[in-house]
Amino acid sequence: MRFFRIADITGGGAATLAFLVLSLAVTGSNALAQQTPELQTTAITTGKLWLGMSANGSKTNFDPTRGFFPNDYGIAADRAQYPQAFTGAGINLTATHWFNPLTDSIENVAIYSTVTDSMPKGKVLVPLSNYVRYKFPAIQINGSQTNVAQFGTYNPSYSGFQNHTYDEVAEVVDSTILGVTMDRKVYAWSQNYNDNYVITDVVFTNAGGDTLDSLYINMQETGGNMFYSNGSNPSGQFDPTMSWQHYYGGRPGDSMRVFYEYSADNPKIAGDDMGAPQASQNGRLINPNMHYFAILHASAEPYTDSSKDADDPLQPKVTYMGVATAIQSSQISDQYGSKSFYAIRGAYSDANPMPGEITGTHHGFNNDELGTDDYTNNPGGQYEGISYRTCSFGPYTFYPGQKLHIVYASGFAGIGYELGQQIGQLWLDGTLTDPPNASQIPGWNSNTGLFPSNFQFPSGATSADKAKDRWISLGIDSVMLSAWRAKWNFDHDYNIPQAPPPPQNASITPTAGSIQISWSDPAAEAMPGFAGYRIMRRVSNLDTVMYQPIYNSDSTDMAATHTFNDSIGYYGAQVYYYIQSKARIAYDDQNADPTTRGKIIYSGRALYPNYYFVRPTNFAQDDLSKIRIVPNPYNIRDPLLYKAEGGLGATDGRALVFYNLPQTCTIKIYTENGDLVQTIHHPTPGQTGGSETWTLLTSSQQVIYSGVYIAVFETPDGRISYQKFLVVR
Repeated sequence: MRFFRIADITGGGAATLAFLVLSLAVTGSNALAQQTPELQTTAITTGKLWLGMSANGSKTNFDPTRGFFPNDYGIAADRAQYPQAFTGAGINLTATHWFNPLTDSIENVAIYSTVTDSMPKGKVLVPLSNYVRYKFPAIQINGSQTNVAQFGTYNPSYSGFQNHTYDEVAEVVDSTILGVTMDRKVYAWSQNYNDNYVITDVVFTNAGGDTLDSLYINMQETGGNMFYSNGSNPSGQFDPTMSWQHYYGGRPGDSMRVFYEYSADNPKIAGDDMGAPQASQNGRLINPNMHYFAILHASAEPYTDSSKDADDPLQPKVTYMGVATAIQSSQISDQYGSKSFYAIRGAYSDANPMPGEITGTHHGFNNDELGTDDYTNNPGGQYEGISYRTCSFGPYTFYPGQKLHIVYASGFAGIGYELGQQIGQLWLDGTLTDPPNASQIPGWNSNTGLFPSNFQFPSGATSADKAKDRWISLGIDSVMLSAWRAKWNFDHDYNIPQAPPPPQNASITPTAGSIQISWSDPAAEAMPGFAGYRIMRRVSNLDTVMYQPIYNSDSTDMAATHTFNDSIGYYGAQVYYYIQSKARIAYDDQNADPTTRGKIIYSGRALYPNYYFVRPTNFAQDDLSKIRIVPNPYNIRDPLLYKAEGGLGATDGRALVFYNLPQTCTIKIYTENGDLVQTIHHPTPGQTGGSETWTLLTSSQQVIYSGVYIAVFETPDGRISYQKFLVVR
């Protein structure tokens, strides 16, 4: 095992690894659809990975975008347009020489999932349930109660919550035509060290009367169907189907079993666009992170006594990747006459093997190790089409009454959007260099970073391009750390430290000169490790702006009701807040992984729906010393200026606002040389209270140049105040 935390090379707090978020999706009733058991669906939405789940193991067409709200939390949501291993969907089971009772014939090879032609809607034995430990706070904005429907059923007394620390659990039991039942459980956590993955735990039982020969359990995942909060406002351009894919776990010495994928360059466009840098948005990377699934447990042999269920570290025995249709067309021959079984049993992987694979396994190539700069340049590659990471467990001889147990984590990790924004700007400026102390990172290659040593950059990639890509490669260590934490979680019976609850209620109200924030959280304060509260704020609804902490307290911060006044000056702009409770993990907590002991965990941000904003109100006042000019310095790139609905009501990005003005005054703007630029008589038509917005136009309707300017404020009774401001264009 190896992983290297990015904080170790960026100085910890100097470059916080924030993830850009969406939060609470709204799909229909947000709870289980009131339909027949086979057609029920639900959504897992407790952490950073949002997933639709169907009762019958098919697709759900999950659409979370109606609930996305502006934040930097970093949610990735699978649209579930196709059945994938997220939440246990799309699992195929195989058997050879199987008697099909529906056709009264022997099938040379049978490949069936829960949903089949014979059972188009599957068969649900125990209906789908979804329980959540914590409910959303009762939030009032400007005195009005917000209304956000809970995704799962709030049930803190659910028995599983008493013995484990997950914050959401969904379960269903269904069957296949082969007579195998599947008990699927999906777990999610809200605490910040383990909220970027979900764990799917599946027990297969041969409940039929037939012995199943050559049983393989086959599943696949891809990030090609994802929605993201990041890159939605302002919108960005990238194609999630363009990806490098890699399986770590197929070679001697590999310490985990992790299948991951990451952003590839578009081979049809000149240059290097790995990570999807947005030149029009200050270079920020909108695709700097990676998807993965990690195998946590796979039965070595079928069992009847669960105490005999041992993990086989060589499972899955088969891995491969590519576009399904391309894989099938490349099939050479198959003794069973099935193109699908050809790939499932490992023949495709044997024809296109991973160099150095473990003897007796069947691991196909990693497309980032083929020595090409084109991710499609492989037998299963195709420019147009989603490439899947696929694996098979087996073969097993599965007798009636026996069980098999597969557990895996699906996750989303990487360098994060805040760091992606920082390095994207340096990339755009052409000044980006490698991470500091990069040579000390285990496995670091001076040319390819943490990518394979024969990884190929696009032809014509600049030194800044390659540095950008090497920064992105650090996400591999984030993936490995996340997968390792998921494995630790499973090994400790899902008893890692429990996240504190979100506030029970909150109220956010603009007042004269500030925004008043009130909340209560008696359940958090009753926890043994209670460590206070944090309030985070952002101004504007753009996902280029990150939340910043404005309040941080300690364990003494206990009260029936808490109140904090935020003296903010961005009057008229949209302002969003998170209120989070804090808990400290005990230094000797043996259920906590060693990298988190003694650290602070926060209540889940996805459990605090803050897509409601407030607008600070500015009232007129007579103290000229309190007049403020925002933004100062003025910069055309300031996110506050981009959109009227999220910022300061700018026209073409031009808006300078004078705050805390007297009821009546004259504002004269001069250049540094004393030339009069514009005269504003406050209040102008349409302006009220103590603020005035100026579009940076001169009296002759010309946009002012960059430079230092002086604003002179004069009241009718002769009082005068001077302030400087800087304009950078």
